[in-house]
Amino acid sequence: MQTNVITLLFFTQSVIYSSANTENSEEKFVEELYVKETPSGHVYSHFQFTTTWNTDIREKRREHYNLFPRSIGDIIAAFNVQELSLSLTQGLWRYEKWGYPIKSSPSGAQVVARFQETVPDVDKAWEGLTSALAGLLCASLNNLKRTEAIQPEFTFANQGVVGQGGLSTNRTFLRYGILPRENLCTENLTPWKKLLPCKNRRGLAVLLSSGQIQKYSVYFSIGLELKPVCATADCSQVGVELVQNVDVVIDPVIINKQADNMDWNFKRMFGIGVTAGCPLAAYSTIYIDTTDSNYQLEPPPSQYLYFGAGMPRKIAVYDSKSFEGITDIMAKHPKAHIHGIVRAPPVLLSRHVVGTGQERGGIVATIKNSCSQGITVAYLETIPWYLRVYLHTLRIETDGLPVKPVRTVFRPGRDRERPYHLELILKLPARSLTTIRIDIEYSILRWTEYPPDANHGLYVGAAVLTTRLPVDSTSNATILDRKDSTMANLFWGNIAADPVIQVYSETLLVTVPTPDFSMPYNVICLACTIAALAFGPIHNMTTKKLVLVSPDDEEKSLLAKILAAALAIVPFRKKKDAVVDEKNDEISEDQTAASQNESEGVSEEEN
Repeated sequence: MQTNVITLLFFTQSVIYSSANTENSEEKFVEELYVKETPSGHVYSHFQFTTTWNTDIREKRREHYNLFPRSIGDIIAAFNVQELSLSLTQGLWRYEKWGYPIKSSPSGAQVVARFQETVPDVDKAWEGLTSALAGLLCASLNNLKRTEAIQPEFTFANQGVVGQGGLSTNRTFLRYGILPRENLCTENLTPWKKLLPCKNRRGLAVLLSSGQIQKYSVYFSIGLELKPVCATADCSQVGVELVQNVDVVIDPVIINKQADNMDWNFKRMFGIGVTAGCPLAAYSTIYIDTTDSNYQLEPPPSQYLYFGAGMPRKIAVYDSKSFEGITDIMAKHPKAHIHGIVRAPPVLLSRHVVGTGQERGGIVATIKNSCSQGITVAYLETIPWYLRVYLHTLRIETDGLPVKPVRTVFRPGRDRERPYHLELILKLPARSLTTIRIDIEYSILRWTEYPPDANHGLYVGAAVLTTRLPVDSTSNATILDRKDSTMANLFWGNIAADPVIQVYSETLLVTVPTPDFSMPYNVICLACTIAALAFGPIHNMTTKKLVLVSPDDEEKSLLAKILAAALAIVPFRKKKDAVVDEKNDEISEDQTAASQNESEGVSEEEN
C-alpha cells in the first residue's frame, strides 16, 4: 500500500513537472538595444524587452508564472483587459532634430486601455486598472479617473489580433487618459525593472542606472505595451505579448564637457559597460545604426547588416551573450565633427496658446506635411473641462485657404465630470501647412481645485496626430511590425511594416484666473492668533472665580503634593531641628559658665 502511494505521488510530480516544462517552453523572452546617433549629434538608445507566452491569460487566473510577470497577469485577468499601453516620460521629444522614435510618447503619463466585451462596467474597470497600475509603478495614475478619460473614435487602433476568443474592435470599450504633469523618477523605474525575468542583475537591464540616466539625459521614457498575438500559424490559438521599452536621449557634449567632442561610450552614458546577456533570454542583441556616420566602433561588431530598400541603412550587430565580463562599446570620431543643417521629418506637429489676459484665449495647432503626396491624418485633442471650448470658432486653413474636415467628433465637456473631446479627420495636400485654431474661455475654479503652485499655471495634455506615411518617406523611420514587435524581425526579416506613426505635440501651460491666496492665508493667521490669545483669558474669567483662602487651606497642586510627600518621608527637618537644639544647649552652657565665673569674681573682691 505504501509503495503504491509513493508511486502515485512520484507520477503526480512527474506530470506537474512535465506540464510546467511544456508551459515554460511556450514562453520566450528576448532583449534588444538599438542605438542611433541623431542628425543633431544626440545619442538615442532604445531598450526593448519582449516576453511572449502562447497562452491566453484572460481566460482564467494562472497559478504558475515563469517568465511573464505575475503582477501584470493578475491585473489583466482581474479587469478583462484586451490591450494596454502605458508610458511615463520626462522631457519632450524633438521631432525636428531627432526624427521619429521607435515608440512615441507624450510628456507626462499616458494610459490607453481596451477592455473585452465581457466587462460589465467599462468606467469602473478603467478606474480599477489605473489604480492597480499606480500601485505597481508607484505613479499617480489613480488620478486618471473616469472624469479624466475619453473614448477616441479614430485614434489608437487595435494593435493585436481580433476576432479570436472575444477580441473585438468595439471602441465603446476603449479609454484614453493623460497626465501632463506626472514626473518620471527612480520610484517608477525600479518597480518597472522588477518585472523583467532577470531584473536588473543580468543582461541589458544592467545599463538602466536611474541616477546616471536622469543626470545626463535630455529625454527619458519608460513604457509597457501588452496585446494579444497569434500563438500558431493559422491563429487558432491566441497568446499574449508584453513589450517593455526604455527610450533615452543623451547629449555627448554634456558627458564629455567639451563642445567639439562628440565621442560616446556606454560607460559614460550608463555608468557601466555591457555584461553577458540574461540567461533566460533567447537572444540578447545590440544594434547600432552607423548609416551616414564617420565614427569607428570599438570593439568591432560581429557583423553588419543592411536594412531597407533603395539606399539601405547599415546596422552593426553585437551579440551580448558572447561577452565575458563587462564590455564597453565606444564610438570614436577621427576628428572633431560639427553637425550642420538638420533635415526635418516629413510630418511635424506643433501647438501653442494665443490670446492675452485671463478671460479668453485660443489653441492653435500647426501640421506640416513635407511628403511628395497627400496624406490623411487623425488629429485628437483632449482639453480639460475648465477650459471652455466653443466649436463654432473652429477654423482650419491649409496654405491660407479654409478647409472642411472629412469627419468631426466633438463631445463637450462637463464641469468636474469629463473633458472636452475633439477629433478630426483631415486630408492634407503634398508640401502643405495646415493650421487648426479653436477659441477657449478660462473658468474660475474652486479654491480647493487649484494645484499647490496655482500661479505657475495648469497643464494641458499633448495632442496626438496619427497618419500613414508614404513609402518614399519611411527611409529614416524605424517602424516595428504589429504581428512581431521585435527588432530582429524588422532587421533580419526585412519586412514591409505598416508605416503608421503617431506624433505628439508640446504640453501647454495656461494661466487661469487665480485668487489671491495670500489674503486668506493672512486672514487665517490673524484669526488664529487672535483666537489663541483671547481664548485663554476669556476662558479663565468665565469658568473660574477668585476666593481668599488661608495658606493652610490652600489647595496644593499635584507637584506640590508630591514634594510634600517626599519631604515627609525624608527626615531632613528633624535632623535640622536636632542640630539647632544642640547648638542652643551649647550656648546655654557657655552662658551658665560665664555667669558662674562672674559671681566668683565678685565674691573675691568683696572678701
